[in-house]
Amino acid sequence: MNPLGTRRLALMLIILAVLTVVAGSVTHHAPYTPPPDEEGQKTLNERPLILVHDVTPYYFDDLRQIIAVLDEYNYSNRTVLFVIPVFDTTHYWDEWSLRNHPDFVNYLHELQRRGYRVELHGYGHTYHEFNCSYETANGKLDNATALMNSLGFGNLTLFLPPAWALNNESLRAILEHNLTVVMPNWLILPNGTRQRIWNREYTWYIGENQVDDRLSVALHDYRKASEDGIPFYLSVHPGVVNQGGGLDFLRAFLRTICGQKKS
Repeated sequence: MNPLGTRRLALMLIILAVLTVVAGSVTHHAPYTPPPDEEGQKTLNERPLILVHDVTPYYFDDLRQIIAVLDEYNYSNRTVLFVIPVFDTTHYWDEWSLRNHPDFVNYLHELQRRGYRVELHGYGHTYHEFNCSYETANGKLDNATALMNSLGFGNLTLFLPPAWALNNESLRAILEHNLTVVMPNWLILPNGTRQRIWNREYTWYIGENQVDDRLSVALHDYRKASEDGIPFYLSVHPGVVNQGGGLDFLRAFLRTICGQKKS
């Protein structure tokens, strides 16, 4: 073989050796990609918040049943109790005011000590209560926060409007009270900025035969929100979730995302 051919052959052998080393490096150091089922399990690591609406002495027994299910899975630190200071003043005047039910107030304080979070759900929860003027909203918020503070529930940071009913005037009053507004698709922060959330309810008077279907939908939504990096909130209403298959759904949902209940 002439000298030129020898040099070409040597160069080809060197190139082949380099490619072999590179290929081996890629083979051994490529990033690990989980299979679909493992990736699906990964999305369940960030547990959702449970939002309990309509927390009032009127639903005392129903609330106890909900808390019992949540306690089965040690879920106090991931649950927010949205309290109505004076429930349904249109029909009951102040009959269901927290001030008139110290046993219920003591129960809420007990739940707080165990990790449950107490926040604000309107004032009287009358029809579209906060679809009102700035002045009306401001007065109701002053009354609501003053009552809550007098009973030992200061430092409120969240506001869930009854029936999701708001307008620009009432929203301004809420934000000026330094409260973050919880809506189905958004958190509205006191500075007016919005954070995307996924807040859904699956237990609105569901029958016992609907539990599996609703659970499937809820877990699909939860995984989708997790994949998209969106916080997932599960809303429940006392007196509603307690009927039909509501509590069975809640227990099945918690069992799925938490695994075995606490011993």
